[in-house]
Formats: sequence, structure tokens, C-alpha cells
Amino acid sequence: MGAFDPVHERAEALVAEHGGQAFADLPRLLESTANVVVVATTHDQLAPLSERALGAGAHVLVEKPAGLGTAEVARLRRAAERADRLVKVGFNHRFHPALADLAAEVQSGAHGELMHIRARYGHGGRIGYDREWRAQPHRSGGGELIDQGMHLLDLTHWLAGPLPLHSALLRTHFWDTPVEDNAALLLGAADSRSAPWAMLHVTWTEWKNMFSIEVYCHAAKLQVEGLVGSYGDQRLVIHRMGPQLGPPDTELREYGSEDSSWTSEWEHFATAISNGGALLGDLDDAAYAWARVEDAYATSPQYALVRASISQP
Repeated sequence: MGAFDPVHERAEALVAEHGGQAFADLPRLLESTANVVVVATTHDQLAPLSERALGAGAHVLVEKPAGLGTAEVARLRRAAERADRLVKVGFNHRFHPALADLAAEVQSGAHGELMHIRARYGHGGRIGYDREWRAQPHRSGGGELIDQGMHLLDLTHWLAGPLPLHSALLRTHFWDTPVEDNAALLLGAADSRSAPWAMLHVTWTEWKNMFSIEVYCHAAKLQVEGLVGSYGDQRLVIHRMGPQLGPPDTELREYGSEDSSWTSEWEHFATAISNGGALLGDLDDAAYAWARVEDAYATSPQYALVRASISQP
């Protein structure tokens, strides 16, 4: 077990806490015959470093969004197929217990068909946020739509399936950046009266950090609030409608203040490597989320030009 970071002191601090060796460079880490490599870098390095790890024979857990766009995700998929190794994308929100329970409830069919989703996710940034790498499109690929929007797109995909982009509104209200600090997406087929749809809003101008997702089924509304930490404790509320409608029967589930998503995601990946089985959050999921992001940027000329300036294979 070991770690590499361009700032060697960070790698040393990590192994001091968890054990292993702090390597002086990436080639030495890859030569250590690691079975799994975790790639957590700026977005422009995610796909290239993951490809190198696959080439060295390792399975890969790569942070979302797994690259700078659909082209890099497709190239990474081909590399995984050549290496015959698994690539797990770090969509850790699927492993928050409240969200896992939400998905299980929705997918059980007990509440009838899913009608629509409304989700909001935001934080307020910090002093100097406009000068950090997330605000530099050649390193990040875009703005808040990628930062937190990827998580909402992945959760929507998980719950409702692959919805097309209906429309998008992107804005840069507060931060002096070439990328958006707010994005609102409407997802769903325009030619249907009854197909599922979703409304998503992500923002870097949410001055009190917040997370909320509401799922409306024929017989219930299910809502998750909070992600622990500054987003508040997680809770799932299920409002079950009766046959006569009227006031629903309400169930509240509370999950405390500990973030167990990272541990649960790692255990899930380790099990998939050992025993096989489908991955929760893979390159197909990343490709879907990126496709909707690219569709959204294409609808806004100023952001489309930013995306066009990013070199992709």
C-alpha cells in the first residue's frame, strides 16, 4: 500500500495515518504492483492517470467526473477493456445511507411509478474560489454543473433512468470566472405527456450549504435532506398517500452525522473486484452525466466557447 502526491508531504501524511509507503513519483507507485489505484486529482489528470494505472494492471477507483468529457470517458473505457480491469467512478452520493434507502424505496415499486424529481445542491465557495482550479476550464472542464451537478445528474440517472436534456440555464452571478456558478437543468422527453422528468439546480452562491432531493411517485413523496457536515444531518422523509388522498402518513428516518459513504463505496468496489457483480457508479454512468453536461453547455454560446477551448482527444 502506498501513495503519491506532487506535494510529497501530503503523501507522507496520508501513509502516516493509514500505513504504507510515500512514493517519490508515480512510476514507482505503479511499479509496486498495486491491485487497486485510487485517482483523486484535478479533472484534467483523472483520465490520463487512470489509463496509466490500468496499463500497470490495476483496477481503478477514479473520482468523478472521470475526465474532461465524453471523449475521455470513452477512451478510458477502451483502456479498461484492454486491461480487463474494473473502473469505478467516485459517485459516493449513492452510498449515503439516506440516498441508498431512497433508491431502494423508489425502485421497489411500493410507491407506484416515479413521476418527477426536484433536486437542489449548493455551497458558497470561499475567498479566492474564483482563482482555484475548479474555475479554470482547461483543468476542470467547466463550473458548478460539473462540481456538484454531476452528483445530481448521477442520482437522477440512478432513480429515473437516462433522461434527455430538455433545457438549461447557466449563469455566472457572483464569482469572476469563465465558468458558471449557477446552473438549472430541466430533463425529460419533450414529446411525452407522462414520461418522468427532473428539475435540477446547482449553485456556488448557496450561502448556507444545502442538499435536497424530492422524488414524486404516484402514491408517495420521498425526500432526502442533508449530507452531514455543513449540509446538515441526513434524513429521509416518506409521505405516503392514502386512497382518498388528503393528508399523507409521514415516516421520518434519521441517519446521524457520520459520513459513511466513502467507506461503503470502497467496500462495494472491493466486493465487485473479488466476487464480480455490477458497479454502482461506473463509466457508463459518467458518460451519461457528461453527455447531459455537454448538451447543457451547447445551449449557451458563451459557455460553449469555453468548452470548445478545451482540448479533447
